[in-house]
Amino acid sequence: MARSRTRWIAGAAALAAASLGITVSGTTGASADTAAKRPFPQHTTYKTGVMPSASQSSRDAFVERQYDSWKKNYLVKGCASGEYYVSTKGDDDAPNNGPVSEGQGYGMNIVPLMAGYDPDAQTEFNGLWKLVQDHEDSDGLMEWQLDGKTCKYADDGTPDAATDGDLDIGYGLVLADRQWGGYSSAAKAWLADVYKHDVASDGHLKCEDDGPGTDTRPSDMMLDHLRAFAAYDTAHDWNKVIQRTEAVIGEFTSSYSSKGGLLSDFVVNANTTSPKPAPADYQEDQPDNIVGYNSIRVPWHLGTDALLYGSTASTSLATAKKESACLKGESGGDPQKVYPHTKLDCTAYSKDDQAEEAGDAVGPAAMAAGDQAWTDTIWKYLASNPFGDGYYGESIKTLVAIVMAGDYWNPVA
Repeated sequence: MARSRTRWIAGAAALAAASLGITVSGTTGASADTAAKRPFPQHTTYKTGVMPSASQSSRDAFVERQYDSWKKNYLVKGCASGEYYVSTKGDDDAPNNGPVSEGQGYGMNIVPLMAGYDPDAQTEFNGLWKLVQDHEDSDGLMEWQLDGKTCKYADDGTPDAATDGDLDIGYGLVLADRQWGGYSSAAKAWLADVYKHDVASDGHLKCEDDGPGTDTRPSDMMLDHLRAFAAYDTAHDWNKVIQRTEAVIGEFTSSYSSKGGLLSDFVVNANTTSPKPAPADYQEDQPDNIVGYNSIRVPWHLGTDALLYGSTASTSLATAKKESACLKGESGGDPQKVYPHTKLDCTAYSKDDQAEEAGDAVGPAAMAAGDQAWTDTIWKYLASNPFGDGYYGESIKTLVAIVMAGDYWNPVA
């Protein structure tokens, strides 16, 4: 999709960036966007695993098509001038297709990775970041849900933040700093707030900034993000968070899913050495004591960590291998039959509910596991959308496609 570049005078670009806590340096032309230091496509050699058998050029081309579709359907100008948000169109995640912090984080990861292909990437990233800053809760983190019409907080009670969105927003700022430069202060200030409010005293990740400090959500266990934070933000002990996150994974799976390596949507007693599945209807109206729409993201996150960090990510690699085999077995090798609700013993809880992202998300784990046939099957499956998935599935697909194409790079390497 060809788009004309937005043109600003250099002084206006600097003033606009300054309002976002961004330093613009070396602005000599009329463009608001700085040249990408790592323009798409970046052909990353991962530390372990296999790549899809499809040619690199065809993989890159698929990512470009998927990005164009995602951007056309979900990247929206608003709420205020200069802002962008990721619409939740097609799902019921926010009133009037408004943004949630989780989706905003997806956008702030996708857009910097596509800089170079998309000439407006930095302008769009700055708009996504501006909306985050304009909708912070009392802890300085993004209010997790906004109405698409009023742009006001859309949940009951005092506005709070969600850890998954907070982590992805932080990682997006690190990517942006490595891609364009000038985001270091913003990134480190954001990570300081994440560490202060989303990390429990023992180092495990809470579900939200005002949470009790005893539970965790495995879909937040983005260990590749945490490793990058440890290298980038040395003022905080992110290694403690990494170690406790890996410990929770090991403690939980050894007791409840030793064969499959699966983690339930929510986990309680996370501040002890005996974490366990949360009871049904914990936090959300679903059977949360099994894998659900949150934890379908775990093989994506742990697989990606293993691909980027290899033997350093031994817990992620071992768990990704188990999850890949488990979900391949559940589905009979058909990604369409990886069910969003799965028991911890690798059998379907319900076959009545299906969603493409459940199969898509297994791709990075299959790669890390070295399963060439399964990897190739999932790669081909990415080109479909058999259940008409909306924002959530299409955002996950876009990020998984970037990883599987070999275009997902480590910002601290």
